[in-house]
Amino acid sequence: MKMKFTLLTLVVAMLSSVSLFAQNQRSSSDYAYDHYEGQWPEGRGILYSYKNGLILGTFSKGKAEGRCVCYLPNGEVYWGDFKKGKATGYGRIYRDNGIVMAGQYKKGKYHGIDTLYRSDGTMIVAKFRNGKLKSRIADVKDLASVPQKPQYPRVDLKRKQEEFLKELELIWEERNIRMREKAGLISPKFQGGTVEDFALWVNSMVEYPESVSLGDASRTVIVEFIVLKDGTVSDIHAAFGSNPLLNEAAVTAVAKSPKWEPAEYNGEKRNVKMTVPVVFSNE
Repeated sequence: MKMKFTLLTLVVAMLSSVSLFAQNQRSSSDYAYDHYEGQWPEGRGILYSYKNGLILGTFSKGKAEGRCVCYLPNGEVYWGDFKKGKATGYGRIYRDNGIVMAGQYKKGKYHGIDTLYRSDGTMIVAKFRNGKLKSRIADVKDLASVPQKPQYPRVDLKRKQEEFLKELELIWEERNIRMREKAGLISPKFQGGTVEDFALWVNSMVEYPESVSLGDASRTVIVEFIVLKDGTVSDIHAAFGSNPLLNEAAVTAVAKSPKWEPAEYNGEKRNVKMTVPVVFSNE
């Protein structure tokens, strides 16, 4: 059985004149609007910001203060101390590739003794000043000697917060595409068209079992993949999605993709990361 659903593409999501949180219409280049919840401007609350990300914690004079969790627009997660809206004190940054940076921060930059936990299980301890590496203290490659990596902060997000993070990711991806094209990179093409054309193609390919139930789970699956130099797709995974069955359906459909025209930079073919959001609906 197939359920009816809608595919949202990067273009549609970015050029939509109505934001999830904006009270008035805005253009795709105007993402300055902030939305607040909770005790504002003093006390515990939540900040939705296209510039600063999603921040949950304590605020003073309208700025993050004390221990907070911040989901950054580039997909990283910062857990730690804030002062006057900037990461200052002890904190950790978690990246989706498994890397964790734990230690001292000052005004949003590494400042002091920080430990980088690599994705391969090794680590490096170094001294930083205003975000710049000053000296290496230790480079530990013996896995038995590496202490346990700091655990990712688990926060129960509401549907609205998850949807906001999805929108942030799409905005960030569109920005990356513009920067790559400005730098001379020719984006990959699907059957001569854009990622929007690919989204329509995926729409026709999705199949999933009758047992799937949308319920209260997020109906959006964001699938990330890489278009390789030879035009094939690789490293396909669901970067966002709370329903495993929907995640699997979206990933399986993307995996059926025929070859693309690969990206080029200065005449050389390049691997490029792509993102396609899929939104399922009962309608």
